[in-house]
Amino acid sequence: MKSKMFQKLLDDLKRSLLIPVVSIENLDDVIPLAQTLQDVGIKFLEITYRNDKAGKALHILNHNDFKLTIGAGTIRTLDHANDAVKNGAKFMVSPGFNREIVQYAKQEDISFIPGIDSTLGIEMALSEGLKIVKFFPAEVMGGIQWLKSIKGPYFDMLFIPTGGITLENLRDYAKLSNVIGIGGSFLTPEALIARKNWDGISKICTKAMEIVENLRH
Repeated sequence: MKSKMFQKLLDDLKRSLLIPVVSIENLDDVIPLAQTLQDVGIKFLEITYRNDKAGKALHILNHNDFKLTIGAGTIRTLDHANDAVKNGAKFMVSPGFNREIVQYAKQEDISFIPGIDSTLGIEMALSEGLKIVKFFPAEVMGGIQWLKSIKGPYFDMLFIPTGGITLENLRDYAKLSNVIGIGGSFLTPEALIARKNWDGISKICTKAMEIVENLRH
């Protein structure tokens, strides 16, 4: 899937790395959350299809003047994928591998990042020409050691570990050369969003960016 959109996603990830993953419960939170992330320098936002507000949240984000690259997560069905594309998602992420969604993404020329947790998943992704996958759930499935061990045989695959990432282990993930991005709700905790604690989210994201930038520059 080597489209211009994919190349832009790849280039942006190399510069930014961090992908906040958010499940929107209150649509009133969409704009202040996005503004908070943009203000601290975050480049991405992934809205998950874990409820019926995801499409509306994407629509709101794409009809406001944000510089964030907005994607859709937890894409498990073609209905999810179609809704995400209709509402302006620039990339899609799934927790597993769904060949129908892979084909749909190629048809729509939108970057799709499937979730994998094994070498079988990697082989399935490679068979479809995909070079970036989500490693999920990262910590449960071997985390940093798994990513290190897989680097030799799958030197041409890039990973976005998600699941169990924290500020405490972020540095160790960010050090890995086969990690192109790091996703997680740890950047935007649900409890802080519910309390509209945008300052708290700003502080977490700022700290995460400092950790990453100190390693990669």
